[in-house]
Amino acid sequence: MKALKIYNVFFSISLVIFLVACEDQPTNTADSESTFQEENAKKFSQKVNIPSNRTVSLLPDAEAASSNWMAFITAKNEIERIDHFTLQEVVNNSNNFFRSVKQLQDSIPTDFEKTPIKTRLNVLLTKAYLLETEAERQRPNAGKIDTLSFELYNEFNNLKIQLNEAFLKPMEDFDLELDERIRIQDSLAKAKKEPLKKIK
Repeated sequence: MKALKIYNVFFSISLVIFLVACEDQPTNTADSESTFQEENAKKFSQKVNIPSNRTVSLLPDAEAASSNWMAFITAKNEIERIDHFTLQEVVNNSNNFFRSVKQLQDSIPTDFEKTPIKTRLNVLLTKAYLLETEAERQRPNAGKIDTLSFELYNEFNNLKIQLNEAFLKPMEDFDLELDERIRIQDSLAKAKKEPLKKIK
């Protein structure tokens, strides 16, 4: 009988402790969740860190060739906006970045069907995929979003460098042009000297 009373008291105390612990746990979880959201709200309201000297302009020939490449224009408009975005805006648009780069890769015009350009597009698609994957996580990391945003922006500028290089003349053409100019200058100099000799 005495053992039964001790057992009932022990059971009652254990039950009370269990109920109190259960009540405290949701509060602690809710508190930690609200703290996480507050900290994240501050981090994700910051602008993406893109250095101001990171923009590449297309050469006139490359600009003209890409003017009918609608996927390029769309990707350019999407990605170049990162420079003015907050981290939260990047998260909200990460799917658009990935889709626009995928369309870009699937629609390369013949002027740009070159291995270095295709390689750049593969790298760009990888960066867009990594950014989208991080953005879709339940708790995305602000530092990773910032880094991946910069890398995507930077890789798009590297793509523009490759597009420009598709229209640069090879060194052999520059050598031929230089040889031609030297030949013309030599013949002009020779032509100027010859009339003077005849006058004498």
